[in-house]
Amino acid sequence: MQFLLFVVILLEGYIVLATELLAIRLVLPWIGTGTDVISIIIAAVLLPLAFGYHFGGTFRKRCREKGLGHMSVRRKLLSNVTRSTLILCVGLSYILLEVFFGALNSLGIEQRLLQLTIYSAIFLVYPVFMLGQTIPLVSHYFSSRALSEMTGKMLSFSTLGSFLGSVFSSVVLMAVVGVHYTAVFVIFLLCVLIFLLAKKHQFAYMATAAGAFVFMLAANSGDQMRSLGIVSNNGYNTVQVFNSVQDEDTRMMLLNNNLSSSYKTGEGSIFNYAKMVRKYYLEPIAKAEPKKQVLVLGAAGFTLGDFDDHNDYLFVDVDPALQKAAEDHLLLHKLGANKKFAVIDARAYVHQAAERGELYDMIVLDTFKAGFAMPEHLLTREYFQDVKSALKPGGFMVMNSIASAHFEDDYTRRMDNTLRSVFPHLTRMVMPGSGEDFNGWEKTRLGRGMYISNVIYIYRNDPAGDKDMAIYTDDKNTYFLDK
Repeated sequence: MQFLLFVVILLEGYIVLATELLAIRLVLPWIGTGTDVISIIIAAVLLPLAFGYHFGGTFRKRCREKGLGHMSVRRKLLSNVTRSTLILCVGLSYILLEVFFGALNSLGIEQRLLQLTIYSAIFLVYPVFMLGQTIPLVSHYFSSRALSEMTGKMLSFSTLGSFLGSVFSSVVLMAVVGVHYTAVFVIFLLCVLIFLLAKKHQFAYMATAAGAFVFMLAANSGDQMRSLGIVSNNGYNTVQVFNSVQDEDTRMMLLNNNLSSSYKTGEGSIFNYAKMVRKYYLEPIAKAEPKKQVLVLGAAGFTLGDFDDHNDYLFVDVDPALQKAAEDHLLLHKLGANKKFAVIDARAYVHQAAERGELYDMIVLDTFKAGFAMPEHLLTREYFQDVKSALKPGGFMVMNSIASAHFEDDYTRRMDNTLRSVFPHLTRMVMPGSGEDFNGWEKTRLGRGMYISNVIYIYRNDPAGDKDMAIYTDDKNTYFLDK
């Protein structure tokens, strides 16, 4: 009997932590990531968990006060786990979350943290509150004489479960079977809990558990994911590839709902910014001697320089599955021998490169997370200083960003300020959309109420020129000498 109770506690600890990590990962395509997102989800887990501990500890007292002496601890546990299972089947299913966040947008609720708060309130708070009652409820099965010893054991098993839920779910399951099957596994464990707690005559609970598992498996199956164009899903990205509606020969790649790459055999990327980089910065060096060293931070579909089999390219990204996804579904061919892939965070790589004294002729910054946003740690002065340190004299830094064309928001202004604090003489180009003409009088709306454009920053590394910060004034004007 004690063994069964400790298994229940272990599974509860695993499920709560795994649910927290899955929630952080699953909302990424719609909400993005960052300390603000993580803090809201952690709060939506820890606070109801604390209330669950307290509420579960007063179960007997509340039963006496309400005249519910007939309600057993086992039945209460079964009820809690079953309710949690049914809610989490929806809250951890990618296809249902697409419907949920789409509905929020259609209702005019577009602020991402508000969306996250609503998601957390509906799909996390109540299930975690229910599961949080497990330890105090299970404690009723132990003798009060050994309560302190049993409390220590119960907490240790719950913490051990949390440890496994953290490490095994993220490091092993998400990497090996994918995020969606990891969610299926969590629901499977909840169903196991129900079967462990249910008696033979409590068939309704077991039937509900079996139905929930079948539903979860169907909603998150490989076939279901492929029907959505998903070719890879792990702890970093949900990767989708599909043919363009306008041109069936053009393939598009989405990373976490963000249109990240395009590719047409024989032509390369159809995105205007990529065409510009190719025409003005990559084609002129296609046969250069000595070979140029090109560093691309943010691999996406590995389309940049696809035509170039001469110079050396190094693509850097945190997602180890990107290369295979791009080769098999976007490029439809293997990367050339002059293309290498390093699986590491962009900031960590350039920092290490700067320390090693590695220098590049060109560095392309093309790093995005969901919703056209850039990772916040790749927007700091310190990061850009490391990028500049890795540039050869005369080398180019090209950065792709999504921002306001006319500096109409704090983010655009402060990103520009940060870049210019490191790269003083910087070219800024507002790019038209694919197949569209840019109208400077109109704002371009791209998602969640933000009016934004594709903005390219270009910098040529000129250490001597960067020191020239002189200006022209009425008192001192050297214009004719400078010309």
